[in-house]
Amino acid sequence: MKREARSQDSRLRARVCTGEPQIELSVVIPTYNERENVGCLVSSLEAALAGIEWQAIFVDDNSPDGTADLLRALATQNRRVYVIERIGRRGLSSACIEGISMARTPYVAVMDADLQHDERILPEMLRRLKSEDVDMVVASRTIPGGSMGKFPLPRVWLSNVGRMFTRLVCHCGVSDTMSGFFIIRRDFFQRVVHKLSGRGFKLLFDLLASSGFPVNVVEVPYRFRSRQRGGSKLGATVELQFLYLLADKVIHRRMWAHSVHHVVEPTVEKCIGKARIWK
Repeated sequence: MKREARSQDSRLRARVCTGEPQIELSVVIPTYNERENVGCLVSSLEAALAGIEWQAIFVDDNSPDGTADLLRALATQNRRVYVIERIGRRGLSSACIEGISMARTPYVAVMDADLQHDERILPEMLRRLKSEDVDMVVASRTIPGGSMGKFPLPRVWLSNVGRMFTRLVCHCGVSDTMSGFFIIRRDFFQRVVHKLSGRGFKLLFDLLASSGFPVNVVEVPYRFRSRQRGGSKLGATVELQFLYLLADKVIHRRMWAHSVHHVVEPTVEKCIGKARIWK
């Protein structure tokens, strides 16, 4: 893994030494069992970001379906593709944090690999981040012009809960704090990264809640797409991790939140497992 990281980092330095155009945007994409989607996503990004110097940093959590193997094959053919394969570590937010930390660009986008985020709005998001005095641009499903599409009811519930807690924990007026699609300035990330919990699947919420200072944000509307291939990663454990994050940020009692993670979460998971057995 270290050898692979050094190899990819040398590719980044080589582009500077050879006088190639400086990359300004990194797109960090966490993956788990997304082999069916990553090739299509790279092609879509190529079309959407024409005229922009960019790179895609895929962070794969040792997918059983061979997502990382396919990504490595793509990387040998496409200079824009980089892959980090994590062994023994899981989690969407922590994967994104590792990917952003690897980026050497002034602007970093985060999006999913399942093709539900509309990559075509990335140029507008980047334009606004560069031209306005803001820390981040969020792709929003809840402002005029945006849509949640055919969102499953459990995810609608989580999104509504997240927005309800916005006024309590976030230092901004973002309408869609549960969005997983945004662009940030790298220097903003460096200011808050050591305060992040890195748990769960909503890094944007973590960034906003952990900053400790008012975050300047603008939102761009987009329509959430339906997943065409592969399965959703949202399950009981992920939902509990989000509740843990809320406890950590809202109540500010880390010991209590720690007990939720180590006592309540395993208990609920066992109950869910038994319920499935008796179905």
